[in-house]
Amino acid sequence: MAIKEKLIENQRLNNEIKFTISEEQSRLSYELGYSDSKVKPIDYATLFTPFIEEFASIQLRLQNGVSKNPVEDRKYSDKILASVENIKVSLENLMGNTEVWPDMVQMAGLMGGVDLMGTPVGRFLCLSILNGDLGGTIEIVAVDGDIDKLAWEIYEKDGKFVERIFLNKLNDLSEAQDMFVSIPDTRAGNESFKLGSPEIFEQKELGGDSSNVALTGGVTETFRKVKKDGKPDLFEKPIKGNLFQVFQGIDKEAIGASLAFNTEMDKITTGLLEQFQSFDQVIAFNNNILAKVTDYYLKPAAALKDGQQKKFQEDYKKWFLETEIADEMPIGPPQRKTKEPKKEEVVEETVVEEQVS
Repeated sequence: MAIKEKLIENQRLNNEIKFTISEEQSRLSYELGYSDSKVKPIDYATLFTPFIEEFASIQLRLQNGVSKNPVEDRKYSDKILASVENIKVSLENLMGNTEVWPDMVQMAGLMGGVDLMGTPVGRFLCLSILNGDLGGTIEIVAVDGDIDKLAWEIYEKDGKFVERIFLNKLNDLSEAQDMFVSIPDTRAGNESFKLGSPEIFEQKELGGDSSNVALTGGVTETFRKVKKDGKPDLFEKPIKGNLFQVFQGIDKEAIGASLAFNTEMDKITTGLLEQFQSFDQVIAFNNNILAKVTDYYLKPAAALKDGQQKKFQEDYKKWFLETEIADEMPIGPPQRKTKEPKKEEVVEETVVEEQVS
């Protein structure tokens, strides 16, 4: 299966989870008499009972001076005590992810939302359970009985295993990023570029204040299409009734060749490439946003080579020209069609000559 098909299939499966969550939420008003606890409480006792017993035994040996290796016993005791803080920090990190998760899901596939194409189905399901959107079980375990291998294990409500998350890895990850990949939001940067480029994008003053301007949605005369004879390339479109609007095409090729456009686009994309420690967010932006125009997809969880980074920057320009700039702009206000005067009908008279016999 090609990368595009794999990503689309992953997106479909994550959307199925979203649909299941929506179904559960739609039933809430009909299930007021049922418990609203979808996730079972975490059983810390099962994890800590053997370690507490071991800790007590070590302390007793140290106090009585019968420890065979006091240095190692103290180190292990410290690890048991540190595990409590480790769990506390990991819980805070889980909560930090679940607090923003609903907003991410609401904007899924869009700028500012979670990447449905690249997020593994297990991780999407895991976060949905951790957030209480779906039923399930959260367990804390010491893998192989090792206090250094504490992990959260997530299960669906039917007991099916979803994901294992080692606490140390989660805490390290949370120092730089979330448990999920979100799609960068460049809308503010795009708008700032337009407002800062009055030589390209037409603007108008608001309230007679020259410092308060807004975009009209059009471009300046320099970037409007003209005919071979140099006259504006104007055409009409009917609106409703006997109204019509005059339009002029926008010369996107000229905009794309301008120095101002290329300079500012490179600034935006260079910022994206340098903003994050990995390329995950850039890949998410490419697959969810740019690919709608370019039909070019990147493999998630991979580093981008120099050529791929350059292509990302050029594809961003193509996407911007295609989606952020209109193909045409209205010229002047709508106009009313003038009715043509009716032509008078000319009735030809046939003269019949009288014949005299």
